[in-house]
Amino acid sequence: MLMNPIKKTLITAALVLLSLSVQAQENIKRTFDALIQDSSVELSAHHKLEKDPETGVKESQLDWWEFSLPKSKQQLVKNIQRAFEQDREQAYSISTGSNSRGGEGVESLAVGDGRGIGYSVGEMKGSDYIYGLFIDPEDTERIHRYAYVLEWKEKGDEILGRLAITYATTLKYRRGNRNTLTQRIVVNGTAYEGHDFNVQGNFVPLDGSNWLAMFNTYARLFRQSPKSTASSYYANYIYELCKKPEANQLTADEKKLVVEELGKLANLADDDFTKAIFLNAMKQIK
Repeated sequence: MLMNPIKKTLITAALVLLSLSVQAQENIKRTFDALIQDSSVELSAHHKLEKDPETGVKESQLDWWEFSLPKSKQQLVKNIQRAFEQDREQAYSISTGSNSRGGEGVESLAVGDGRGIGYSVGEMKGSDYIYGLFIDPEDTERIHRYAYVLEWKEKGDEILGRLAITYATTLKYRRGNRNTLTQRIVVNGTAYEGHDFNVQGNFVPLDGSNWLAMFNTYARLFRQSPKSTASSYYANYIYELCKKPEANQLTADEKKLVVEELGKLANLADDDFTKAIFLNAMKQIK
């Protein structure tokens, strides 16, 4: 049976778009790999991957590398920059910038569902950066995306930098689902959903007493399953809780107890990234 010409054209166009999306990411990944695998490059690697335990489908990914290389190898960095330019049309977002002030990163890219700590772009003072966002070519619903990041600067006879790959839902999708309520817990007879929302969807004001109750609830959940797929959610929630102004209402003794508990949770963490989350939470409380 002959295929309808219009339908055939649409299918062909879809296949071409899929091929371009995959190729675009392969171009950048190839130049990433060339730098990572070069024997003259000094690397420090960090990896985190989460999948749905029932389906095995990837939900969250964060891979990042700190690198240093001699200026004689600067072509490795230039090749990555060129790959971003070549794939500009296939990305749905390309951003460039620099950090002249140092300290915190200039931008943050979501990881997973975006509720936890993202990847900080442009953390090195004096660095330039570029990143591109590409829809996951295997996601037919166009909900998830890959982000590729290059950050670099010259220092003496070296080039210092960072590479990163994150996998997350798109900002458009997260905005469309911002009002979706998630996990429900009960603290002192009060129901909470997701990030400080009650069962009616109203914001729950915190004070020192229920702050401690919320902290203890999520700390207990983490202790019960520090290696589960949900553990990163608990860790991220605890970090966000420690950033809230209500944490300042704690007494000196209460802060001491919280810091001690965060230290214990950090020791239970199954990976360096989660451990770092708890250590940063300790800084917030101190």
